[in-house]
Amino acid sequence: MIKLIAFDFDGTLADSVDFCLLVFDKVFARYLGDKAPCHEDIYQCFGMNEPGVIRHFMGGFVPEAEAYFYQLHRELHQEMCPDVYPGCRELLSFLQNKGIKLAILTGRSSTTCNISVECLELQKYFCTFLHGSPEKTDKSGQMRQLMSDYDLAPDEMLYIGDAVSDAESSHRANVKCLSAAWTKSARISELQKINPGLVFTTVESMRDWLDNNI
Repeated sequence: MIKLIAFDFDGTLADSVDFCLLVFDKVFARYLGDKAPCHEDIYQCFGMNEPGVIRHFMGGFVPEAEAYFYQLHRELHQEMCPDVYPGCRELLSFLQNKGIKLAILTGRSSTTCNISVECLELQKYFCTFLHGSPEKTDKSGQMRQLMSDYDLAPDEMLYIGDAVSDAESSHRANVKCLSAAWTKSARISELQKINPGLVFTTVESMRDWLDNNI
């Protein structure tokens, strides 16, 4: 019986990846000028949280750059990321009504996660939040932490994420992953290879699976 479901944030609950990249662009334009990294270079650093990415390209901790990132993240949120993906809020309510505990397990920093949760009014859905690290986020370890915290067996928990790495992390923790492939950048064929039968291109199809399997 499933007792807890943890969600990734970017590309799973919200279409926020381009928003995050825009904020990085503005920060690096201000502080690095023509030495600002391209999007592909920034993508290579995903796995670190936002402060980790900034520190990587700026050669260390620059507090004003990180503060500017957080400022822009809040100021631009309503314009760039005004809501969760269609159907996700209904999915969260559906699971909550089933008595399932919900968590966010994200590679984001606690600061940007808190800003997004506040801006999108998601506080009421989630019992706990696990965040990323400036070095590299260990989602497998965090899944094991959740299972320990809530006294769960691996088959009592699910993880929902959009990335191939999410499925890989789940498998290492012996947790079943449902792959959210409703983003325009979803790597569907790769997800299907690593997570066959558990790749969903619409929120509604995932909800149907959950309704039949929990």
